[in-house]
Amino acid sequence: MLPSLLSCVACLFAVSVLAEDAAKPDNLLKPTNIAESWRFEQHEGGKGEMVIENDAVKFASTEIDGTDWHVQAYQTGLNLKDGESYTVSFEAKSPERRAVIVVAGIDQDDYHEIGLHEEILATSVEYKKYDYTFTANGTAAGKNRLGFVLGTEKGSVSIKNLKMVRK
Repeated sequence: MLPSLLSCVACLFAVSVLAEDAAKPDNLLKPTNIAESWRFEQHEGGKGEMVIENDAVKFASTEIDGTDWHVQAYQTGLNLKDGESYTVSFEAKSPERRAVIVVAGIDQDDYHEIGLHEEILATSVEYKKYDYTFTANGTAAGKNRLGFVLGTEKGSVSIKNLKMVRK
């Protein structure tokens, strides 16, 4: 009797764990702390660097030229859909006061935004969590991107636990 009862309890526990995992929405992004997940861009007079640090990626703008998108980093190839809502969450920190823009847009000419454009002010040496929900409009099938516009000012910002989930 006891072995049967233990088997039933084990089965219920396994079903519970599987149901909990199935209820979690899938992250649509690649791992934050892998360099190949990112396209780091430097245009004209904008210069910077990207470094992987443990569970985070650190972006630095070393030269700026007055155009914020001249230093930026994106995860590309996202298949977002018009009219669907998405939540983006991440943690950020910066050793200095640092403005960064988180943006979703299409990854082809004309590179227009598709519903997310938020400026954050990273000011802490401790990570702070950010969450934004947006409804996508003007998407391009399989050619959307999410990232950070970094050329507003010199400095660095570290990002970890970046996620985008469908609502």
